[in-house]
Amino acid sequence: MLCATVLTMDLTAIPRLAVGCRLHPAESMLLVPEGALKLAGPARDILSHVDGKQSVADIIGYLLTQYPEAGAAEIEQDVLGLLERLRQRGVIRV
Repeated sequence: MLCATVLTMDLTAIPRLAVGCRLHPAESMLLVPEGALKLAGPARDILSHVDGKQSVADIIGYLLTQYPEAGAAEIEQDVLGLLERLRQRGVIRV
């Protein structure tokens, strides 16, 4: 029996977009080598800070200043969830 391991991104991780991936300059889309992913909610804000310099905690801290009405736990969950899903698809590197 195989056991699937679910990796979660650490708050100290410094994510970056994979080679060939970039945000569309005008639309809420992430351009990837095989097409495009439509971004919803704060996904564009999150990905605009995925630059290979800022940690996951830095990105969460920035979003807390931009969306003060959202709770810290909710923002952390949204950021970690999005980054982990994109990491699993090969769009984010850590």
